[in-house]
Amino acid sequence: MIDTIELTQTMEDHDKAFVEVSFLLEMIVDTIAAFVGKSTPSLAVAAGRKMAKNMPIHLDEPDAKAALSEMIRVFSEGFDITGEFSGKEALIDIDHCPIRAVCLERELPIDGPICSMFHYYIAGIMAELTGSPARPATISAGEACLFKLSFSGLRA
Repeated sequence: MIDTIELTQTMEDHDKAFVEVSFLLEMIVDTIAAFVGKSTPSLAVAAGRKMAKNMPIHLDEPDAKAALSEMIRVFSEGFDITGEFSGKEALIDIDHCPIRAVCLERELPIDGPICSMFHYYIAGIMAELTGSPARPATISAGEACLFKLSFSGLRA
């Protein structure tokens, strides 16, 4: 067993890394929007679908409620996220949203392009796990972010 760590991080190191990651995320979203324009949501969905294939989730059959539960299990390791299904819609609630923190750091609008891309990314993950296309819609954005995913191919 290793009892020492060769890399020690201070809060200042953490803050510097957060500033850098926030800058990079803003640049990536701006670059994607500049190159693909109105197809940006499709690109975010495609990225989400690809990510779903790499997540530690295995479902024998596409099942919407199980997919939501598993996606939340994985994401809850990084932040406070909950969700529930009602008919053909999933309601997702993120408390202390990390994307909001990025927007505040970069002085970007809350519920702007970065938030939208993140919601479409989640929609792509869920679309891949359920086998049904999903469309996100923001209900509220702020310290807590609430959005829904509407599925077109699910049986209610």
